[in-house]
Amino acid sequence: MSLAKRREFLMRERWFSLWDKVEVMDPVTQGVIGHFQRKLLSIRTQYRLQDPLGDVELIVQQKLLAWRPTYKFFRGNTSGEPDEVALLGILRKRIFTLRPHYWFEIPDGTRQFEINGNFLGLSYDIVENGRSIGSVSKKFWAIRDTYGLRIEPTVLDQTALLLLGAVMVIHAIQEKRKRRSRG
Repeated sequence: MSLAKRREFLMRERWFSLWDKVEVMDPVTQGVIGHFQRKLLSIRTQYRLQDPLGDVELIVQQKLLAWRPTYKFFRGNTSGEPDEVALLGILRKRIFTLRPHYWFEIPDGTRQFEINGNFLGLSYDIVENGRSIGSVSKKFWAIRDTYGLRIEPTVLDQTALLLLGAVMVIHAIQEKRKRRSRG
């Protein structure tokens, strides 16, 4: 089953990895159904969301020069490289806020959905047109970062895939911030 067809995910960091890699799992069986990993050698930070067979379903690339964390989302392809024609939208983060706030814009600049976190960044609510379409929760007491994502069944497949990618990017942003604070 394609990752876009699913509505519940469990995401867990790999124990040992040379680059950022998160396993996407089925919450019931705990079986791996995909991977979200950073491309090792690239000028810009780039991530790929792959199914178990290695097919790239989503490519996420950080914008080089931006005032705030900004990531472009592209439809996956066989080459695994972003193609401007396949641009799905852009995830942006509000710069100055006590609670994490992100939004996803489609290419014409319209906001498709927003992701609002609590003060500690342990839970997020995903809102589309004022209606909750999903939620994210992070396990507080865990050796490895573990997130659960639940998406409403009425959400379109493409949007579900974008939500999964957005949650992975938010995790990557938080990990980068943790590494900087540790020194």
